[in-house]
Amino acid sequence: MVGSNTTNASQEFLDTHQYSLNSILKYERIFGHNWVSTGGEKTTKEFCERLALKPGQRVLDVGCGTGGSAFYMAEKYGVSVHAVDLSSHMIVVAKQRLANTTKAVQEKVTFDIEDITKCSYPAESFDVIYSRDSILHIAEKEELFKSLRNILKPGGILFITDYCRGDQEHSPQFLEYVDSKGYDLRTVKEYGKVLESCGYHNVIAEDRTQNFISILAEELGRFEPTKDAFVKEFSIADYADIVD
Repeated sequence: MVGSNTTNASQEFLDTHQYSLNSILKYERIFGHNWVSTGGEKTTKEFCERLALKPGQRVLDVGCGTGGSAFYMAEKYGVSVHAVDLSSHMIVVAKQRLANTTKAVQEKVTFDIEDITKCSYPAESFDVIYSRDSILHIAEKEELFKSLRNILKPGGILFITDYCRGDQEHSPQFLEYVDSKGYDLRTVKEYGKVLESCGYHNVIAEDRTQNFISILAEELGRFEPTKDAFVKEFSIADYADIVD
């Protein structure tokens, strides 16, 4: 299996590699302020509409990044969001941003540094568990999804977007990249089967590759004209890293 790691990404690994403070601010320059996932607010808006969130519901945001989804759901839908991330840099930035939001949002959103694989919430705590592009860092997906199912209320929804792999032979370059990031990648079909094996019902495993490629192309189109300003703030190497 591609990227079939035996251990999950540690906080130290995340903070010193992919999610250094510099990397976080760099990602936001292409995905948008408060966003570190493809599509930023655009995809969040679509996904929240599909969830049909209602005021008063409780949402657990797993791998919350700098808080974009949590702020959006609290402000637009009036839900309470407990947002967690293993990266201490992400949570430091998110808390700084929270302090500058409205009082209404501050009353509905909390951020914590947390390893979701070791969570200990009471049973049936959340109406929705939401995660964007984060669980690829976790090898023990089966154990994680079983524990998350226990903290969902009856009829609750688990919603995930995540990077997956195609069902084919992969190039040495791809395998080297995945290994360097410490990712655990499954195919979309495998992901759906994992969820079903953990007791989830009405599982929809949807391949959004072409849609996300289109969104990335749009983001790149907006980002490339900002090259001079970006390089002045970061570096030409950082610019090349984003574009590549």
